[in-house]
Amino acid sequence: MSSPVPDVPIAAVDVATLGISTGGQPYVVTLAGLLGAGGFVDDNGRPDIDRLRASLAPRIEAEADLHSCPERRDGQWWWTRAPADLTAHITVEKALPSESFEDVCGRLVMAPLEASRPPWHIALVPAARPGRCGIVVRLHHALVDGARASALMERLFGSERGVSEHEKSGAGAARVAEREQSSRPSFGARLGFRVRSLRRSRISSRALLGPVGAARAVSSASVDLAALEAAAQRGGATVNDAYLVAVGQGLRIVLERAGEPIPESLAVSVPVRIDAVDAAHNAVGVMIVDVPLAEPRSALAVVARRTAASKPLARASGTVIRSALLARGFNVFARHQRMIATVASNVRGPRHPLALDGAPLVELWPLGPLAGNVRVGFTAVSYCGRLSIGIETDSGHLPFAAEIAVAVEATLAAIAGD
Repeated sequence: MSSPVPDVPIAAVDVATLGISTGGQPYVVTLAGLLGAGGFVDDNGRPDIDRLRASLAPRIEAEADLHSCPERRDGQWWWTRAPADLTAHITVEKALPSESFEDVCGRLVMAPLEASRPPWHIALVPAARPGRCGIVVRLHHALVDGARASALMERLFGSERGVSEHEKSGAGAARVAEREQSSRPSFGARLGFRVRSLRRSRISSRALLGPVGAARAVSSASVDLAALEAAAQRGGATVNDAYLVAVGQGLRIVLERAGEPIPESLAVSVPVRIDAVDAAHNAVGVMIVDVPLAEPRSALAVVARRTAASKPLARASGTVIRSALLARGFNVFARHQRMIATVASNVRGPRHPLALDGAPLVELWPLGPLAGNVRVGFTAVSYCGRLSIGIETDSGHLPFAAEIAVAVEATLAAIAGD
């Protein structure tokens, strides 16, 4: 008889993540995509749910995070092992006659995760597109940050090619981190970075910032990754710099629709990867970048200079929310802040095609929760030669997520030279 798996204390940063409030929206990492015909998906895009559960069962059994449930005892939070009931964790979500796949995604990102179960869920959406089955994977942020979610997807979706591109990029990121650590900025430089981050021009827009409702609109944009990367490098920039410029143009659409003045730039909060502390599941710091709303190519050069100067300091400064007390303070601040216009995350995803029980994953885009008073959010992932961006808005105030996506995609295409 095997010994029971011992409970594990939840790291302080993950406890803080449990305490982040998003105004009724679960604080989850969401990955949405489309599966082609094959394996458990038929030619009409309809899934055999029982076959999928049976196929995934051994992979899920091997993932400790997918059997972890947070529990508070004697003043401390613990990860306790709980069985993953696949009939509850992997379900079919049918679209209503009037709903698109994006509408279903907007509904699912607001659906709560059951507190008595490990906090994750996979929904399949039959015939989300002609001949395609939709998939929406949701994992609580205390379980995974963006990079861990991407790596988990690769394992569940069955790559067996040895070392994956994701793992190679992770090793490269570790080497970069080692170089940055060897030239770690001084305490004074890191403190100055934090002070400068807080001392920013007040954002006056009533369209971008304000009370956030309980409904979401979702859309997506994408561009050829190789073309974007080559164009960005010619200008001394990165893919992420180009992405931030496109985010700025998406924000510009919101201001134009609202009839508000267009400022020279808007501050964007950009999560950056840092070294994990102890056994923390989240290893994310914050860099705030003033993104010009001018012509994309001129804006790209400016953003490249700003991120190159700020990223090492942001990584060295570590995570901002390290405790439950700080999380409570952040929740209050976030509801009233006028410092940032949006959050723009970017996760390096797997670069070769994945398949789930024989059904190829033909599209993938992520969605991050809206937090505080921010009404539009952007999340990007690189997958299978594409950079794809998920756009999520408070649909009560900004119902035109699709228009924002059009502006983002057009900007990326212009930079890439399409």
